[in-house]
Amino acid sequence: MPGSDPYSAFSAFITPLVDALTCVLDRPQISVSAGGQDMVEIKHNLYLTGTKAENDGYRRLGKSDVELRARMKYKIIEDGRDGYGPFRVTTRGYDYSVRKIDGTAVIDYHWHPTGKSHELRPHIHIGSAQLRPDSILSNKQHLLCGRVTFEAVIRNLVHQGVPPRSDDWSDLLDLCEAPHLLHRTWTHDYEKETGQAVPMKEPES
Repeated sequence: MPGSDPYSAFSAFITPLVDALTCVLDRPQISVSAGGQDMVEIKHNLYLTGTKAENDGYRRLGKSDVELRARMKYKIIEDGRDGYGPFRVTTRGYDYSVRKIDGTAVIDYHWHPTGKSHELRPHIHIGSAQLRPDSILSNKQHLLCGRVTFEAVIRNLVHQGVPPRSDDWSDLLDLCEAPHLLHRTWTHDYEKETGQAVPMKEPES
């Protein structure tokens, strides 16, 4: 999302995410790495559900039996293209993880394009809470998917039984997601940063 200066770009980026999270969580605990609100061309960490070590950054969603951990990597960059700048934020990875309050994994949405994993494309892991002992799938498998917005994760949580905090939650999520869908350029940003095309084929073993 564009901004007239680095902080304005950060504000335009973070505000819809916080608004989306409040659909299912009261008083989100937002924090960023040092300089994350205005330092340009540095990869920053964003924590939407806190960083408490005792719960590994998870927050319980209302009175449900579900917890969410939401973390992202991003950069504030300059962009001279018309309608995209002069500053904007580009997402450089995410970890949206859902588990039961007993710690059993439900589903993980991952994208780590420059991480250590062999799978650099957006993918999900099905948690052990959703798998039978004789299941063909395992929670270690990377199930490829398109890039998933944070708003889509919140929408899925509501559909899966997490109670929304307001009746207009669906309309609010649409409003929060619209700026991202309008301005997303993650393919362009990945190629600019790494000098490589976004991986489209299975990595060689």
